[in-house]
Amino acid sequence: MSDAHLNAQLSNAIGAHGAWKMRLRVAAMNGDTSEVMERAGDCHACDFGRWLDGLSADMRTKPEARETIGLHEAFHKSAGRVAQMIAQGKKDAALSMLDGEFNEASSALKTAVAKWKLAATS
Repeated sequence: MSDAHLNAQLSNAIGAHGAWKMRLRVAAMNGDTSEVMERAGDCHACDFGRWLDGLSADMRTKPEARETIGLHEAFHKSAGRVAQMIAQGKKDAALSMLDGEFNEASSALKTAVAKWKLAATS
């Protein structure tokens, strides 16, 4: 895999996963329980998750990849918990989770992806 391709995938991941907070916040405000919300907890359903799943065994053993894969799973678990609160009509709990647990998972994932990008260009 070329460095340019790796950087593009990692850059896209940051943007796409950053958009989840707004999507979940709007869903909480509107009580949206659409299919998108149902898939929020599935780390294999997004483009980045499918890309991670397709990494070679050699690439998956790199520390940056292992960390990112684990944090990507944690991010989606958190997103899934927020979506579950939304589905149960618990808007305030969902918004609180977005500002707490979800923010932490999102920041950790963003940091790991940035570290991976830096390592790939070194």
